[in-house]
Amino acid sequence: MNAASLPVPQESELYARIAAMVPDMDAERARSVLTAHDVRLTSPLPARRELRVRRLYCEGTKEGTEGNDGPFTIDIPLGSGPWVIASRNNSAGKSSLLWALSFALRGEGLKDFRRAETEGWFSYVRADVEVAGVAASIRLTFDKPARPRAELLTADTIDQLLALDGREEDGPGVRRAASAGPDGVGELIDRFMLDRLGLRPVHVWKAKAGAPKDADGNRDSAEQVHRWSSFSYAITLNSGHDTNLLGPTHWGQLPARLLQIFLDVPYASELTRLTAEEKKEGQEGRHLQRRAKEDALARTAQTEPLREALNQAKERLTRLEAGQPDLTGLLADADAAAQRVARNQATHQQAEEQLAIAHKARLKDARNSRRSRQSMAARLLLGALDPEACPRCDREIGDKRRAQEDSEHRCAVCAHQLPELEEDPEAQAAAMQRLVDRENASRTAEDQARGAVQAAGSVLEASRAAHDQAQHRLTAARSGDWYATLEAARREVYQIEGALAVATGTHAELPAAVGDFVSAENTAATGQVEDPDMFVLAAATKVLKQVVAEHSRALFKELNEEIVRIARKLGVTNLTSVSLDLSGRVNAKKSGAPRKFEDFSPTERLRMRIAAVVGMITIGRKHGIMSHPGLLLIDAPTAEELVPGDARLVLETLYETAATVPGMQIVITSIEEALWEIFPSDRIVTGPENRQLF
Repeated sequence: MNAASLPVPQESELYARIAAMVPDMDAERARSVLTAHDVRLTSPLPARRELRVRRLYCEGTKEGTEGNDGPFTIDIPLGSGPWVIASRNNSAGKSSLLWALSFALRGEGLKDFRRAETEGWFSYVRADVEVAGVAASIRLTFDKPARPRAELLTADTIDQLLALDGREEDGPGVRRAASAGPDGVGELIDRFMLDRLGLRPVHVWKAKAGAPKDADGNRDSAEQVHRWSSFSYAITLNSGHDTNLLGPTHWGQLPARLLQIFLDVPYASELTRLTAEEKKEGQEGRHLQRRAKEDALARTAQTEPLREALNQAKERLTRLEAGQPDLTGLLADADAAAQRVARNQATHQQAEEQLAIAHKARLKDARNSRRSRQSMAARLLLGALDPEACPRCDREIGDKRRAQEDSEHRCAVCAHQLPELEEDPEAQAAAMQRLVDRENASRTAEDQARGAVQAAGSVLEASRAAHDQAQHRLTAARSGDWYATLEAARREVYQIEGALAVATGTHAELPAAVGDFVSAENTAATGQVEDPDMFVLAAATKVLKQVVAEHSRALFKELNEEIVRIARKLGVTNLTSVSLDLSGRVNAKKSGAPRKFEDFSPTERLRMRIAAVVGMITIGRKHGIMSHPGLLLIDAPTAEELVPGDARLVLETLYETAATVPGMQIVITSIEEALWEIFPSDRIVTGPENRQLF
């Protein structure tokens, strides 16, 4: 099946294929997973990438030459077709002009075109270009060598830009689109070219230098994102000494990725992004497993500190849980504490009242004893009767009546003279004993009442302290910080328990609440990771690889034939066949024998690159697409030519290709004598007497 007849699956079909490969997955969910990883499978549209240089203008000052120092200005009109920057001398400025043009087109000069002694000569570079139908003028002002400021002008037509003289920036239809300082020039040109040419970055995965392999043979790697500066190697070709077919590196099969993109292989860019994302996720999973294993080993060696930390965490949690603030309960506790304070205050007050009564009774009994000892006449009577009031009218008997009874022997009740009685010593002693017993009893009662007051006071103080604590707990709970502290303490306990369980292998003894934590640690440590995203990424990678591989093989088959045909015309002798593979290898044969690309001579490698890029352009035109911008900048394609006549053949082939392939522009440099016969004078950029260009 040829490339033209291969169907291109639509995005809905791709999502359906991916979902079918993942259990319990549907197309919309697969789309969501891929979108979350910044992978979007949009149906490809035919590419139309055009890049034409219409003018190169440079200013500067030459220094350090032999009699040719001074300011220079060079203004070169260009267009589609073949162009040669020529001189009959070496060191005439040909490569330097190509370097200046590459700087404007790439945002940085191509090192293969760079000449160290001339880099500092340039003070101003202007390139007027058409990029996918948009007219633009890229202006670089060099305040320091290779460190320019940039201005990007646009206009309605390229003619409006071409009408501006030298550094002039104002004219009909001309607009300033953007500007950048020295650190932003590359980014500005990158963004402009990628956007206008419809190119998406290529993502490749490269192992880190010196990174050790794990048990499965995997090395830690890093994602590399290739943007316009890498794409531009299909325009400003690698030098003959470079062993990469295309691009700055062979890592991540970048040469094959560039071929696929410039052949407009559907979903080629998306596959690079998807592959990088899958590898990134896989590496992160391996890192998680490795870290978990390392952590497990560390925990095994540190179980005692873990146990100590666990005990401390549990004690802290216990203290927090013991004082867990439940506002309803705390309010009830505070209310109950207040009620206890009130009850204890009442009890204390009653005890004080009882103490006052007992104290009064004790004083009274003591006074009676004292009187009985002082009034022998009244002793027996008082022993039998000591009324507080008149038994008939209840009038209280005052101290005056009692004093009279003691001193004048008058009855304290009726005030009559007491009879003279002869006291019975035994009766007197018995009466006196009764008074003493009563006094002792009242004293004991007073002591008991005083003890009750003290006890009630202690209970009251304790209840007041409990009430203060209840109020404090209620206030602390209302502060809002306690629950966060409790949850943090619980998490700390769970984590330490889980870590200790993983370290000691005692998973079965763990509380259920710790299960999720330990399960996650165990899974990571044993490598049993089941991430649904990984299944979707793997399925998507497999589906897109199949699509990209089918279309690549079909297009590569056509490209192989073109490379052989063009390379032979360019003088690569005895080239039998080329078989590009999906890793970017050329797999060439010369005289029927395999030949590695790096084993070709530098001249042959450059011509094989030219053949590959020209082949991509012709195949694209054949299929009605412009997947390659159509521009080639080649420095000295015959510089190392050793076979007589091959230089002419190369120049004729390049001229014929650029002149006949629609929408193609080739700018080369050369000092070959044959160029003056092959290229018309209006296609030759040279200096006075065909020597110094500036």
